[in-house]
Amino acid sequence: MKRTCSCRQLGRILTSFCSTTAYGALALVPGDVDLLVAGTSCVDYSNLNNEKKGIDAGGESGRTFHGMMSWVTNHRPPLVILENVCSAPWPNVQEYFGRQGYSAEFMRLDTKQFYIPHTRTRVYLLAVDKRSSQLPAEWKNWVTNKLKRPASSTLDAFLLPSDDLRIHQAREMLVRSSGASDSRTGRIDWTRCESRHARARLEESLGPKRPLTNWEEGELLGLVSGPSPQLGGYKVVLVVYQTLLGKTGEYDKSSVFGI
Repeated sequence: MKRTCSCRQLGRILTSFCSTTAYGALALVPGDVDLLVAGTSCVDYSNLNNEKKGIDAGGESGRTFHGMMSWVTNHRPPLVILENVCSAPWPNVQEYFGRQGYSAEFMRLDTKQFYIPHTRTRVYLLAVDKRSSQLPAEWKNWVTNKLKRPASSTLDAFLLPSDDLRIHQAREMLVRSSGASDSRTGRIDWTRCESRHARARLEESLGPKRPLTNWEEGELLGLVSGPSPQLGGYKVVLVVYQTLLGKTGEYDKSSVFGI
């Protein structure tokens, strides 16, 4: 299947028997599978969309979902796992599976509760090709109550070094391909993403980005002249900040380190 196909094309592909591969060859759409893992379009359900559409309104999200359901109806995979945004019409999705003889349950999860140092709240649904099956409910109980483990690795363990060439190349590609960039400056407007990030930290009581110094972007750094007994005798960095009037000052050591 072409990776660059549109959502409208994807809906047609899933309801047909053949499709064009990434290499241009015509091939049968696979159907003899044990597990379907799918994530249909979320654009019509997203909270960032001011003109939302329901699952049957003919929008991009509804078309890809119904295309997926047509494939499920034709091939009857024993297990189906779906992922989408929290604001998707999950009771309706569950009902559609019920009409096809599937038992289904869905639940809301956050990735940071499952090993990964990243907050990403999404809803997942498991459907089993059997009426009145208890497996989806058991799966939901296992995941929500027994498989949780808060992120045990730091974010840095998952990231490339900031001076890695691949980081620079990826940023250039993002600017070229994103429609959210400013054509005059080539910059991406991350304002909405940043505000959502700040709101999530506030709602979950995560504190400031740098809880030790409370340093924020645009401030200057200075070194403390002497060692800190609170930090094992090591020299530490204190913040020297600039006010809007251009004056500089130094945080009081007792207020920052509690000494």
